[in-house]
This record gives sequence, C-alpha cells and structure tokens, in this order.
Amino acid sequence: MKLPVQAGRPARWGRERLSAIGVAAASGAAWLLAVCGLISTVGALPALGPARAGWVAALCAGTPLAGWLTRRAVSDRRIRAAVPPEVLEQRIHGRLDVVIDTDRRALRSVAVSAYDTAARTGDLLAELFALPGVRVFRGVRAGAAGSPVIPHAISAGRQVIFIESVAWPPGHYDIRENGLIHCDGTYIGQSVRPLVAVVRRWQRILPRSHRVSALVVVHAAAPGDIALPDATPDGLAWVHADRVIPVIRRRMARGRPVVSMRLVAALIAASADGP
Repeated sequence: MKLPVQAGRPARWGRERLSAIGVAAASGAAWLLAVCGLISTVGALPALGPARAGWVAALCAGTPLAGWLTRRAVSDRRIRAAVPPEVLEQRIHGRLDVVIDTDRRALRSVAVSAYDTAARTGDLLAELFALPGVRVFRGVRAGAAGSPVIPHAISAGRQVIFIESVAWPPGHYDIRENGLIHCDGTYIGQSVRPLVAVVRRWQRILPRSHRVSALVVVHAAAPGDIALPDATPDGLAWVHADRVIPVIRRRMARGRPVVSMRLVAALIAASADGP
C-alpha cells in the first residue's frame, strides 16, 4: 500500500533543509573568513589599536562559524543520503504488527491485545492528517536496544509526542513516586518508568530547540468510570481515548510550524521498516 504523502504545498522544512551546495558554499566562505582573520590578527598585532579591534574580532569570529556550518553541512548530507526526499515527505511511516503482547511491556492492556489497542488509537490519530506537517510513526523503537516498541509517535514542527495505548477496566488509577501504577490502591504490575526513560533519551538525542513528551491513551476495557492519574513529571500525561485528538491538537499548536528534518529522519529510522 502506498503511504500518504504531504498534501498541497511542500512541507516547510527548517534550516537543515538548505541545499547541500548552499551550505557547503557558506561553509567554505566562513573558513576563508577565518583564515583572513588569523592573517589579519598576526599583521595587526604590532600596531593594533581600538579602531581595528572590532574588525579583527569580527574576522576571528569566522572560525566557530565555519565549524558550525561545516557540521551542519555534514549532518545535512548524511540525512539526505540515508533518507530519500520522497520518504521524508510521507505522512505515515512504519507498521503496527510489531506491537505484540509481552511481559516486558511496562504498560499493558487488560483483556485486549496490545496490537488491537494500538490499532484503536491509530484509527483516532488518522484525524490528525488534516493538520499540515503532522506525521505519524508506528512501531517506534524509541528505547534501549531490545526494549518493546512504542506503538505511535506524532511529530509536528520541532515537537514529538510518543504515544502508548492501554485498555484498562474501571477504577481509580494513580502513580506512586517510584513510577509504579496502582488501581484503587492496589499495584497492577505496571510502570511508567520505561516511557519516562524514552522521553529523557530523546531529549538528549535532539537539540534543545525540540520538545519531547509522552502521552498514555487509555481505552475502556469494560463499562464504568476510569479515573486517570494527574499529569506526571518528565513530559508524561494521560488522556481518555475519546479526548486524545483535542489534547494533541492543543499540544501541536504550541510547537513551531517549521519541520525539523533531523527529527523526522530520526523517527523514520526508529520506526518499523525504516528507510
């Protein structure tokens, strides 16, 4: 099945979308400026005065600028080599059949398979394609090697939300300080610590300009009221399934509209059947 691509105008990518030729040219010019700065500094040292100080400082500033542009050019070239442009433009990536039931999953459904629960959430997330720039990644290997996959990740601009899905029976759920989940005061054998670890890991991987958070979508496994925990530290929040789209829309509205190529490429690589 052909995956959907960005509809309408092309995505508005961030600065990393600059052409390789343009970035390479700017990098070369910056290095030339750095060399001129060093030569000028050596020549001006014997008779350096206040009038020249500003000019020499500006020339010498070309050295860190050249280094930054060179790193950006190398990073841009690697991304383009690893992920073709047509893949970057797709709106949905990966697949859900890698989401399986296992005791290693820290968050698990009751009476419903992990795949079926994730599929329910996926049906809801399809509504997000009406928003420009939103991408959905399925079966994301977002944790350490060997850890279970995250069913979904949503990106928009420089923001990513990792989404876990569970189906739970009625009850009052809360999280203790150690991250363990209790229902009506009884520990249910589940924990949010691995999901919090995913958020922290991606906060380290991505630049500080990016926002990383997580959302646990709770479906009803049986009739009755489900009282969810309050928002927890480290960017983790909870939401009933029937409220997930409004919650995500509000979060996405806070992010920058410019798409981050680095973020999209990293999520594609982490998704099932990456590039």
